Amino acid sequence: MLVIRTTSLSLLLLAVATFQRPAFAETIDDVGQWNALFMQDRFEPQSRLKWWFDGHYRLFDDTDGFGQSIVRPGLGLEVGENSTVWAGYAWIRTSPIMGDDIDEHRIWQQWTTSRTIDSYKFASRTRFEQRFIESTDDTGLRLRQFFRGQKELGCDSRRTFVVWDEMFFALNDTDFGQRSGFDQNRLFVGFGFKQHASSTWRVEIGYLNQTINQQGPIERCNHLLSVNVFRSPTK
Repeated sequence: MLVIRTTSLSLLLLAVATFQRPAFAETIDDVGQWNALFMQDRFEPQSRLKWWFDGHYRLFDDTDGFGQSIVRPGLGLEVGENSTVWAGYAWIRTSPIMGDDIDEHRIWQQWTTSRTIDSYKFASRTRFEQRFIESTDDTGLRLRQFFRGQKELGCDSRRTFVVWDEMFFALNDTDFGQRSGFDQNRLFVGFGFKQHASSTWRVEIGYLNQTINQQGPIERCNHLLSVNVFRSPTK
């Protein structure tokens, strides 16, 4: 029942995003590969203060060309059981299909929470970003909402089935092209693997669909092989 509810929520979010797209929009499809490393932990075993890091290397244009890299460190404070507030910085370099590379700086704040029920694990993340593009003057404000569910496969806790969805909403218009409203949706379906049950490292591999609302007659849909490496926090 919990899996059905989580899947239904993801489908509902995706449906909302779909209905907000223009009916006349033309979709351009691309194939790529996204690679990412996610790490977080406490500074001390019993400390409420935590650190966060994620890094990304993304390929587009049928995986033939570099698309984007991200480096995102942060600090967090545990405010309750399985609940943490965070703040940090991100540097992003993007290589568009046409034009020069774009350097972006972000300040971000987020709240994360998780829950485990038997062999099911659920997590959510609400992130608020302030975006600064070099050579432009405006600050872009954006809200991101992430939901995740996973289930162990059989009696083997080393292998899991994973589904997550993240929606992006721009909160203002900017001189670098951001337009308020629905921005994009990312939906992932895949599997997670650990070398042994007690390992703090795991790999998740699967299909990621990225649908981008480009605020015009053309929108983009990227079909991606997603390879993610995680270092889970110690208890």
